[in-house]
Amino acid sequence: MAGDDGGESIARNQTRRTARASRYNVLFVCPDNAIHSIMAEALLGRWGRDDFCAFSAGAEPRGVIDPRALELLKKERVWHPALRSKGYQEFLGPGAPRMNFVISLGERPAEGVPAQWPGNPQVIHWHITKADSAGKPADIAHAFRKAFVELETRIKLLVLVYERERSRRAAA
Repeated sequence: MAGDDGGESIARNQTRRTARASRYNVLFVCPDNAIHSIMAEALLGRWGRDDFCAFSAGAEPRGVIDPRALELLKKERVWHPALRSKGYQEFLGPGAPRMNFVISLGERPAEGVPAQWPGNPQVIHWHITKADSAGKPADIAHAFRKAFVELETRIKLLVLVYERERSRRAAA
């Protein structure tokens, strides 16, 4: 599973991930950066790879990705070994990429996360069904799948809206 390497992988990937100034940087935040925000980072990596750079973080990161989320990401072929659980503090420093969007995920915005971010990005909250960890295995799998589909739907819409906006501006 993904472990914390002190932020070095973020630093190593900054040149590659922000090489095109026209790309939108999106930070997905949830309380523990173990399920929702990791899924969102992986999904935006799939659906928005040409126009978006996806990142994820948590208010109180668990330090590992939930094994059920990891299994689902692998099954859906969106897993990437660079995904890891990390704190939002990595995105506040002077060397951190500037975000265009900070999107909190969950039933309510994560507590303990700043309201203002460097670069003044749009701060948004997406209500996403909790991927329950209690109950029968089939119910848990259903909850994880439901959260995955909700995230994938919203991310596809986000990509579509900004692709159209970019096309409209290019045509003007």
